[in-house]
Amino acid sequence: MKILSGQEIHPRLSVQQFMEAFPQLDMKVLAGRSGLANTISSPRIQKPGLALAGVHEYIHSERIQILGNTEISYIKKQESASRSSILSPIFEKGVGCFLITKGLAPPRELLDLAENTNTPILQTLEASSLVINQITDGLMSALAPLLSVHGVLVDVYGVGLLIIGEGSIGKSESALDLVVRGHRLVSDDLVEIRRHGNALRGSAPELLQYHMELRGLGIINIKDLFGVVATREHKDVELVVELELWRQDGVYDRLGLDEQTISILGMPIPYLLMPVASGRNIAILLEVAARNLLLKRKGIHTAKTFAQRLQEALESKSDD
Repeated sequence: MKILSGQEIHPRLSVQQFMEAFPQLDMKVLAGRSGLANTISSPRIQKPGLALAGVHEYIHSERIQILGNTEISYIKKQESASRSSILSPIFEKGVGCFLITKGLAPPRELLDLAENTNTPILQTLEASSLVINQITDGLMSALAPLLSVHGVLVDVYGVGLLIIGEGSIGKSESALDLVVRGHRLVSDDLVEIRRHGNALRGSAPELLQYHMELRGLGIINIKDLFGVVATREHKDVELVVELELWRQDGVYDRLGLDEQTISILGMPIPYLLMPVASGRNIAILLEVAARNLLLKRKGIHTAKTFAQRLQEALESKSDD
């Protein structure tokens, strides 16, 4: 499977940035303030109940550790002399931070270990269930893997179509033709693709939003020229079309039976290689590619139907 190349980034948040990203939780630092630069790289949270019971191998240091009523009550029920021995192995895993919910008061041993290991202990008045839902949703977006690729993303009949190819092949010109025909530009030149679960959301860098570069014209603003309906802030990438100059020895699909995919951040996306040559209207071909994908989603596969009818005709003729 072909892999879409580009600059892949796996974002991280410092604990300080995490606090600033969720002002509604009104988090306070109880201890370990010197560790606010510690990083969080996973959108999933963890409640370290097993670790408090002595099973430490499942602690994920890249996750936020939530301490709710169950965890705090368990720690406080232990003898003061054994609390440090219960908590120390968890801190030794290099946890980014702990977040205590419901405004619960932490045991002194927890605060002491936090100070000694530069591990922030945060506190919020909100309940654990609310905190977990809000943090998970927010971090899924903030920490989504990102791939920055050279190309153009256009919404064509509701299909997020990513156009890639060598420089000067005509990506921007084709996208402009699509905009003139009523479709919507998401990003030109540079597309930032973030993976959210099983979706790949594409958008433009803030500086490039609504803009397009056309050789001979320079930079134009699609929103100003064609109106707000000609642009979108983001769109899921659902089809990738690579443009390349027609080669005499090139191998191009003639029937459409060979369905290819390209891997983007580990997800397979339908892929087409489209040759560019004099006389070929690329914008119309891109529209047809989007329409054909929509038909396939409805279970209508023209190439397979044609191949089946051809096979039946040949078999019928051989019987005669």
